[in-house]
Amino acid sequence: MKGTSTKKKRLVILKIFLIIVICVLTIFAGSAIQKNVVFADSGFDFDYDSGGSSDFGSSSSYSSYDSDYSGSYGGSSDGFGSLVMFIIFVIIIIVVLSSKNGGKVSTVAPANFKANVNDDDVVNRIKALIPDFDKETFIQEGYQIYLDVQDAWTNFNLESIRDKISDEMFNMYQSQLTTMEVKGEQNIMRDFTKQTAYLKDVVKQNENITITATYVIDFYDYIVDKATGRVLRGSATVKMRVTYDMKFRKTLDVGKVTDICPNCGAKIEKFNGAGICEYCGSKVVSENKKWILTDKKNIGQTRA
Repeated sequence: MKGTSTKKKRLVILKIFLIIVICVLTIFAGSAIQKNVVFADSGFDFDYDSGGSSDFGSSSSYSSYDSDYSGSYGGSSDGFGSLVMFIIFVIIIIVVLSSKNGGKVSTVAPANFKANVNDDDVVNRIKALIPDFDKETFIQEGYQIYLDVQDAWTNFNLESIRDKISDEMFNMYQSQLTTMEVKGEQNIMRDFTKQTAYLKDVVKQNENITITATYVIDFYDYIVDKATGRVLRGSATVKMRVTYDMKFRKTLDVGKVTDICPNCGAKIEKFNGAGICEYCGSKVVSENKKWILTDKKNIGQTRA
């Protein structure tokens, strides 16, 4: 019993020593290495931090991107201090959990590559609503929409995907890209490879059907100075693997035509050729007979 107690004390002392060493090394490393964080990807839902995981979905606001991203340029001491405190806090939690679990640390793997997923139940539920539904055709169509969105984002050409994303996503992306263009920056995304994809859920509401699909995609993602091409954040040589949950929606009532602007509520006879409400000037599309992307969320990432 006494020997066991002595071993436990030695283990605690060793853990405390390791915490001190790691904290000191973190401080020295932080002073020598510039913080390299990017909130990129269309909608800024990608986080490049040595393969770290994040969840910046298409609902994330540009204001949060602007403060975090621009702040990283100056190497803020407040930001670095917060980072050090966070690392220390995480280490302490790991040590506590390790002690409670008899020295075995519990870890949760980030959402990542899932090659074999049985989504037959979801497919059957979809076929109850769309009898001629074909999973592979849908997966490929959704992936192509994703590629088109990323290309439009990189090239500041949202008009090319006006009929492929929801009004909310279009208006948000437009605002974000305008700010990025003013700052003279460009988010480069290239060399995409779809590793796997499967269906996750389906919901029917108000004659609309929404399918959630999970995609695992490899690609390069970095931000450059638009004038010089100099990489500001991210890496042009390190490919990342990102796991997305994407939602696609279309109407089940093919005869339905929108006559109410969802932004101002005005009843209108028709939209002009540019898809703009004649009353409030908002970008609007009618209920789609084809699939449109309504949400894109990063649920996990790592180096490819």
